[in-house]
Amino acid sequence: MKLLKYPRALHNGRIVACACVDDKLVTAGTSSVSVWPCSDLVGAAMDKTPAKEVRESFEILLSDGKSGPLKLIGGCPTQLYVSSDRAVFFANSWLEAREKSQFEPLFEVKSPACITDVQLDTSLHLMFVLVSQGVEGNYIALLSTENKREVDRIPLGASQPVTGVLDPLSQFFTVVCADRNVSVFQYSASGNFKLLNRLSHYLQVDPLRYRISMSPQADILPILNSVSGSTPAILLLDRKNGFKLKSTLVGHFDKCQAFQFSPKLYQKTLKSGAKSTYNLAASSGFDAGNIVIWNTRRLKPLLNTKCTDDSYVTDLQWTADGLALFATTNDGTLLIFAFRPEELGEVLPDNEVTKLRSQIPTLEPLPVVEKPVSRANSKANTPAQGPSGNVTKVNDKKKIAPTVIQSTSMEFNAPSYSVPKDLKRKPKDAAQQLSTKKQKHDLEPMDFLDTNLLMPSVSFSKMRLAAPKVRLSLIYKPTENEAFSLNVKNGSGNEQTPTILSLKLNESGQEKVVFEDFLPKLITICTAGENFWGCCSDDGTIYIYSDSGKKLLPPMIMGVPISFLEACGKFLLCLTSMGQLYCWDVERAALHFPPNSVYPLLSPNLRFSDDVLTRAENITMCTLTLNGVPIVTLSNGDGYMFDKAMESWMLINDSWWAYGSQYWNTTKTTIASTYADDAADKHDKKHQNWNSEAKGLSEELKENKKSILNYLESKTNDELNRKGRARALQKFAKTILMKEGYENLEEVVTLSHLENKLLVSLRLGENDEFLKLIVIYCIRLSEMGYRDRLDDVLQWLYNDGDYKVKTVAGVSAYELLKKIIVACADIRHVQRVTTSYATAIGLINESII
Repeated sequence: MKLLKYPRALHNGRIVACACVDDKLVTAGTSSVSVWPCSDLVGAAMDKTPAKEVRESFEILLSDGKSGPLKLIGGCPTQLYVSSDRAVFFANSWLEAREKSQFEPLFEVKSPACITDVQLDTSLHLMFVLVSQGVEGNYIALLSTENKREVDRIPLGASQPVTGVLDPLSQFFTVVCADRNVSVFQYSASGNFKLLNRLSHYLQVDPLRYRISMSPQADILPILNSVSGSTPAILLLDRKNGFKLKSTLVGHFDKCQAFQFSPKLYQKTLKSGAKSTYNLAASSGFDAGNIVIWNTRRLKPLLNTKCTDDSYVTDLQWTADGLALFATTNDGTLLIFAFRPEELGEVLPDNEVTKLRSQIPTLEPLPVVEKPVSRANSKANTPAQGPSGNVTKVNDKKKIAPTVIQSTSMEFNAPSYSVPKDLKRKPKDAAQQLSTKKQKHDLEPMDFLDTNLLMPSVSFSKMRLAAPKVRLSLIYKPTENEAFSLNVKNGSGNEQTPTILSLKLNESGQEKVVFEDFLPKLITICTAGENFWGCCSDDGTIYIYSDSGKKLLPPMIMGVPISFLEACGKFLLCLTSMGQLYCWDVERAALHFPPNSVYPLLSPNLRFSDDVLTRAENITMCTLTLNGVPIVTLSNGDGYMFDKAMESWMLINDSWWAYGSQYWNTTKTTIASTYADDAADKHDKKHQNWNSEAKGLSEELKENKKSILNYLESKTNDELNRKGRARALQKFAKTILMKEGYENLEEVVTLSHLENKLLVSLRLGENDEFLKLIVIYCIRLSEMGYRDRLDDVLQWLYNDGDYKVKTVAGVSAYELLKKIIVACADIRHVQRVTTSYATAIGLINESII
């Protein structure tokens, strides 16, 4: 390696940024940029040319009034971009015009707003401008470099953006904020965006200029100054594994300011003959003049050099061939690190980088959203994100009585049985026509002409669910924080006497109003999420407020009354009286999945009659999980979940399993939280010969009060007890198992029940429950002698030999595979299967067998 310190100071003793554009190095000071040939600078470092003879090709001056410390240098051979604290400028045909180039304003902000960072996506012709502390709030402006206009903004609320990291594949943009919030946004060429992920890492963030880049193959996202122990560390996150930690680089004794990956991949041949492929990256700190070079295959740095004593490094930049590194300091010094190819390893061709990029899954394209007329730079109004308050998440499943005191009941308006005259079906024969007896729910034909008594959309609907009655007043209290209460005092439903909606906080016996609103509507249902409050009116209008009372969205019009309105975390669920199910991500202000219907769950065709409308099962619960998964239970005891990936309803629990599964606890109900003593004793005696480990895991699952599956099975038991079908369980076991052909029914139903619980827990994200269930399931398969089915499970975890790479439910497939093999090792029926996998993963030595 050769290190050259350029002999003269540049830009009047201060270089604030540098960038390699094509084969040129561009350096910037406070009022000018200089363009250098990279080959001449590297040649001087390698002693091929005297350093004093190397000069800049040309210099471009910023006109008066546009000077200031520049934050960005970048672009392409036709356009060059620079930025100050208040504006972004561009110069066209800068390589041709040279010193005659003129910088023109592209984007401007007014005081007290400040541009903290600018990132340029040359492939999609998009620029990301991070703006903080403006009158319009904190946001990221998305600019089109082709049309020279702003196409959209990403609102950040109270989070002040500090720096951004661009994806080489042009799929997502990472922003680091002053409150240590790290958010990942997906974006498209048209400027559409959505929040993909929010990373939870404790960072030391200072209001300084950072320079961070991803690996050229786009799989490593660096996170700087993460507090790990007593010293800040550099975290390398794996993009292909949900941004989970891949490795940690420790070697900086001060905070890191710049971390730049080389644009090339490198390879070395090990002593064993195997080839090791790796990335190189350079970093520098805040105060000291150290430059550190890393090999991503190693935890400690390859090189740590002290370049200057009385200054600090302001920027780092690799050359396009990956064999040289430029560094600039705040005292105007330019440093050139020139490497020989054998020092870094074999530089791989660009097609190797392209090959690795092709292995990264492509994100689903963002929906095309028509944008309004473009805004004029910083003069446009920016919607701010709801403030992050201290209100805890609310998902109250309790119903509210028609009084001011909270209760567990709610009165409903029965659905209308009116239908259009033309849709009234006639009886099949004359004998039915002579009957004058009116049925309990006989249809009432009506004409829609000159009447507004009933909405036609409801009358033509295949489904009609009951809707809550309007109460004079009601109080909604979150179950997780009863200090808050949402109070509703309904008026007359018009402007004469509007409804009063107020959020109150009770602290130390004193009640204060957090916010208040007046609505010319009649409110029927209230709910609350993690950082929002919601309510709906009797005509199907939904209002959503932040913790401070600011409306997060305009009122949403459903057009029909609402039967269920539930919230959990950042999601809001709505089920209309026509059976239409909506689930919104309030944080993104977007649908979580397309609207769906609960019609398939109710199965009215099972009780079809000559009438247009038929009776079906009632919905006893409609709610959702923290992951935004809707869950519905019916009066027959069945429970369902809507799977977003499959876009279909899936069965969670069936009353059939209560009749035959050995792992169904029939004594558990939602009313009684403890088990009946005599029933529990019988249960223990029945299964006293169980595998001890399986029994222990089963008891842990049974006692888990936060389990969604346990709660839904309790709901099924409630319905069985209500309908008097619980006693039939004992008779069922004695009769059907004695019939010919049904000898294996109990074990088949038991395995079916366990398999469904496994699949559902995995899709619900209940990882702890899944890990215990899969061990119980494999032990049960082994005891019953289902070798092929056990082999399927172990082969799935073995993953064709890549078991150390695969993760299942948040844990390594290797650890889970080892746990299952050990749990089933003593069961003789499957020892041949478990032994083969134990040998394959190195759990036992093959020579011992």
